[in-house]
Amino acid sequence: MAASTYVTVALGLVVSALIARGLGPQDYGRYVYVLWLSSLLIIIGNNGLGVSGIRFISESLGRERPDEAANVHGWLRKRQWFSLAAVGVLFLIALPFIQPAGWEGHQGLLIGVVTVSFVAKAIFQFDVSMAKGHGRFNVEAWSTMIMSVLYTAGVAALMMSKSPLSWYLVFFSVISVGHIFVVAPMLKRDGIHAGKAPCSPELIERIKPHLWWTIVQVAVATLSNKTIETFLLNSLIGPAEVGFFAIATNLTRGGVELVSSSLTSLLMPMLAHAYGAGGMKQVNTIMSDAIRYCVFLGLILAGLGLLWAAFGIALMYGNKYEPVVNVLRIMVVVGGLTLAESAFGALLTTTDNQRLRAFVALFSVGISVFCAVTLVPMYGLMGAVWANAISRIVVMVVITTAIVRKLDVTLPWRELRGLLISGVLGLLATAPLLWWSNTALTQFAAGFIYLAGFMAASVVVGGWHQKDVRMLLSLAERKPKQLGWLAPRLRGWLARLPTESA
Repeated sequence: MAASTYVTVALGLVVSALIARGLGPQDYGRYVYVLWLSSLLIIIGNNGLGVSGIRFISESLGRERPDEAANVHGWLRKRQWFSLAAVGVLFLIALPFIQPAGWEGHQGLLIGVVTVSFVAKAIFQFDVSMAKGHGRFNVEAWSTMIMSVLYTAGVAALMMSKSPLSWYLVFFSVISVGHIFVVAPMLKRDGIHAGKAPCSPELIERIKPHLWWTIVQVAVATLSNKTIETFLLNSLIGPAEVGFFAIATNLTRGGVELVSSSLTSLLMPMLAHAYGAGGMKQVNTIMSDAIRYCVFLGLILAGLGLLWAAFGIALMYGNKYEPVVNVLRIMVVVGGLTLAESAFGALLTTTDNQRLRAFVALFSVGISVFCAVTLVPMYGLMGAVWANAISRIVVMVVITTAIVRKLDVTLPWRELRGLLISGVLGLLATAPLLWWSNTALTQFAAGFIYLAGFMAASVVVGGWHQKDVRMLLSLAERKPKQLGWLAPRLRGWLARLPTESA
């Protein structure tokens, strides 16, 4: 998963930069709006079916019932087909109100591209979710890497040939369909298939409420995940601002996936398996570690994103996209500080607390819609950014409070405080350089100073347990040629850590 993430994120950033340079801000804004619309329909079409599949397939396998896992797969597949058909009809009805700004004519192209891409990618995402439930993370990893390489090569050819917007959109729909053909033989090889037998009545009674609350949660998340901001920017401001907002969103998402996707992809099936095997006590142990790791990774993302935004935008997109810099800085800091939200969501989903998560999401979507409707018409692009930031922070505070009060989960507050202090110390370490010269290049150099200072401070201030160091030591001993030099230092660090924190 880590290798797949690095490849797909890197190629995704390359693709984004190539298309942005090839089309210019106006057409690039229309292109990303069509992709956003397709992604929105994927979320609505799958409406949590994949999440429920991961949850109950993993749990069934934890109970040593592979036949039951296959039947869950089949039960959910039937509902996906019905859902995709319904969403396709709704899309056609709503098309006059949601088409890209400045889109004149070529309605057939728009309908064809969006319909083909959203159906194909919805099927793909459902299939890889079922594979994750079986612990086969290689299915998503290899399929996304293969298609990312093909997508990058095709986009590069389109850019060099100075192709129009329509060619980029048609190629995107072809790549979307290609995902299905790449993943099908992998599922067959691993024996992952939909069962034809009905699920047991007891299991259905557990799946239905879980799925229902997941659907509610997905519907709410759809409105709170930059959806209102993107729609208002397209309708009220213009396609260029949609492109600027999308670039910052994609770079932030890429940074989040780069630092955390391996952890978050593994977390839900691990928690589900632990819940089926040992209940909340075993889940609590995994959850405490996951929160610490998410905060550590989130602070790396926030610090580097804050310092590297100007250099990165200038290098990748050019001067035409300079308005993205401050947008990216705000988004990446908020994204890093709220990275642990994904772990909280996995916990609520795994432990049959979908109702609590849905109520939290309903509260947050009200704030998101209110902020977007209030700020975007008045402040345009920056209004959309601040609306998204406010809603994300509120969600994080509310969901943390709800989990601490309602569930038997102990958060590692001492270690989290240590990591936050380490982040502040890392930023202070960059102050002399930035005081001397605050340019894009010195900001880029300051990023490495922040990274070194933050990691060193986290060791001194205290954000780690003995088991963390033992895990690193085990890795260093298994890779003596590459990491052997770390082993003596890790043993010294292990000896200094308190035994009771193990």
